[in-house]
Amino acid sequence: MNNTKTLSYIIRKSPLIRTLLWGLIILILVIISLIFNIKTKKNPVINQITPPVGAPGDLITITGKDFGNIRDTSFVEFGGSKLTSSSYVSWSDTEIRVVLPANIKDGLVTVSSKNVRSKPAFFANTTAAPVAVTQSIQSTMPLITSISPEKITPGALITIHGFNFGNSRDRSKVYFSIDRETKKDDSVSPSENFSLIEASDDTFDYVSWSDNEINLYVPDGATSGSIFVETAKGMSSQRKFIMDNKSGKKSFIAPKNYIVQSEVDIDDTNGDKDSSIILRCPRPVTTAFQPSVKMTECAPEPIISDFQHTLIHQTSGAKNSSGKRHFKQNFAITVYETRTEITAARLESTDKINKNILFSYTKADNCVPSDDAAVISLAREIVKSEHNSYNIAALIYNYMLSNFTLQQNIEKSNRSVLELIKTKKGDAYDFAIIYTALLRACGIPAIPDSGVLVSTDLRTTNHWWCEFYAAGFGWIPVDPALGAGLNFQAWQKDINTSQYYFGNLDSQHILFSRGWNEIKPSVPTNKTVRINKSYALQSIWEEVSGKTIKYSSYWSAPIVIGVY
Repeated sequence: MNNTKTLSYIIRKSPLIRTLLWGLIILILVIISLIFNIKTKKNPVINQITPPVGAPGDLITITGKDFGNIRDTSFVEFGGSKLTSSSYVSWSDTEIRVVLPANIKDGLVTVSSKNVRSKPAFFANTTAAPVAVTQSIQSTMPLITSISPEKITPGALITIHGFNFGNSRDRSKVYFSIDRETKKDDSVSPSENFSLIEASDDTFDYVSWSDNEINLYVPDGATSGSIFVETAKGMSSQRKFIMDNKSGKKSFIAPKNYIVQSEVDIDDTNGDKDSSIILRCPRPVTTAFQPSVKMTECAPEPIISDFQHTLIHQTSGAKNSSGKRHFKQNFAITVYETRTEITAARLESTDKINKNILFSYTKADNCVPSDDAAVISLAREIVKSEHNSYNIAALIYNYMLSNFTLQQNIEKSNRSVLELIKTKKGDAYDFAIIYTALLRACGIPAIPDSGVLVSTDLRTTNHWWCEFYAAGFGWIPVDPALGAGLNFQAWQKDINTSQYYFGNLDSQHILFSRGWNEIKPSVPTNKTVRINKSYALQSIWEEVSGKTIKYSSYWSAPIVIGVY
């Protein structure tokens, strides 16, 4: 009792003690308040980004919840970069509207509010992702007045003169005739008409575009016939042209229509609730011999269906109580057999080749080691003084078949493809990549192709082959592994495989990637996964954002579930 009175007396008589006591009480209340706020603080949640693709200057709406009623110190990140204050149009607890700045990046989008961050969503820059084009209500149709020269060689640079092409190409296209075995059907759209081929960005066909002049290279496979321009305003009338096939011809016959299914499973996820897994699922590509690829089913719906030749799925990295997560996509694909007839002596010199093709497909990359000393030395040993590109390709092909032993099974180890040169033994992947490297070392544009091989019982295996470019003719297919005797149930019987697979390709090759696909991560700090010797040649298959995460994944080889 006396102690209590003494303490009370000290507090009443000492201002310093009273001040310290009140300070202690306030500090305790602040700590209690902070603990309460931390426990009740909610992470912002992004439900949707509209539209999911955009360009600088576009208005983007982010809908969700718990963004906060005012922005204050909250912010939005695109691809790891914060938006500046001038980008924000409005901010509410359930909706954020922003105008995309000039330096907008592809990648993950997050909202950070009160020092907590949302799970990421995905956004793509429209300059790299295909989007639908709104049709113009204007009625002015494109018109071709002339083509120069009117008699052209495959792969040549031509100029289309006329009116109303548009000041920029945007999604406009130029179509040529092609020698594909098909019934002519004028009722279908040009993109579905297999008697036509479209000039392509993938092979650098377009050079320049203005309202009254288009400069472009003739696409691979084009033949004498018609040419026309399609813009958002409509299609021009067809203009006839003559193809000078002095060096030979290419034809596409005996098409097969496949329904192909690719799948991936994610299991045993155990990570932070804000982490996520992005899957880059390869899409089959369109080429002269594989002119039609349509996605018929995808479960679940991808966040982006076509970006950098992949479709993109995103899933949470947090532990999933339901267990395995399954991703499946089906494609309807039309594939033609390719046949070539070539007179090597009539091919043009290398300086006639599209400079972008020459530059891009003669240098080394992360897949093709054409700058390695062993590759360069072997190329010189094989080629000696030969200068004709077709003859060089034949010399390298025959050398490999005579001096290298093909292993029937795919090597599971991560050994270098250069081991093929040292040991003289390798699998189909080694054969295709080293063949491509030797061609590039000789200055001949060459592309490694990757996909699946379909046997007569419809079983599929991962497979790789090659194409090389000959000036005045175009791309020529070569399959060194099948030429060397890879076990394969072909529909065609009684063919000399070593001869056939130099210059020809059957319709049992389904193409998923043409050349090395260098994909950039959504955020530079994300962890990425690359799968070697799979059915596509790409740098990223899986991408993980957020804190440490553990999971298992299984990518199965695409299967054929129907053919007609």
